[in-house]
Amino acid sequence: MEFGKLQSLVELNLFECSKLGSLPDSIVDLSQLKTFRLSGCKKLENLPIEFRKLQSLVQLDLSHCSELGCLPDSIVDLSQLKTFALQGCKKLENLPVEFGKLQTLVQLNLSHCSKLGCLPDSIVDLSQLKTFQLPGCKKLENLPVEFGKLQSLLELDLSKCSELGCLPNSIVDLSQLKTFALQGCKKLENLPVEFKKLQSLVELDLSKCSKLGCLPDSIMDLSQLKTF
Repeated sequence: MEFGKLQSLVELNLFECSKLGSLPDSIVDLSQLKTFRLSGCKKLENLPIEFRKLQSLVQLDLSHCSELGCLPDSIVDLSQLKTFALQGCKKLENLPVEFGKLQTLVQLNLSHCSKLGCLPDSIVDLSQLKTFQLPGCKKLENLPVEFGKLQSLLELDLSKCSELGCLPNSIVDLSQLKTFALQGCKKLENLPVEFKKLQSLVELDLSKCSKLGCLPDSIMDLSQLKTF
């Protein structure tokens, strides 16, 4: 099927096409496509190699594609992408090395990507990112050292990242951060000493952090904090 001939298509919804195992290569010729929803395509194992050709794409939803093991490297060339949903991609083990090239990305959801062991260092180059969701990433052990470069970040959810043992010191440089969820981080033993630098913080959840022995004194200087 020459699916790519639908040149005027702006939105494509394949939600819960549970028997869809692959996409036709011609789908990358949908030059006007802005929204592509593939949520719940449980048998989808991969995407076309030339996925980069979807240059108009603004929203991509691959949530609960439970057989999707990797993303094509070319996905980082989607220069208009703002929202990327990957929650529930249980076989996804890593992201492309150059993921940081997605400079227009505002929302990234990696919730319950339970095999994701690390994030590429380049992820800190997502300068427009405002919402970053990582709850239930059970194999995630650490964050990139320069995580604090995500200067537009407003919401960070690391809840139930049960292997996360520490936070990078640079995390206190997230000057716009308003919501920070760390509940259920069972191996987290401490917070950065300069935690008080998170002066925009309104909500902080440290419940069920069973190894957290003490809080830094500087946490008392979070003058905007409303929920703790």
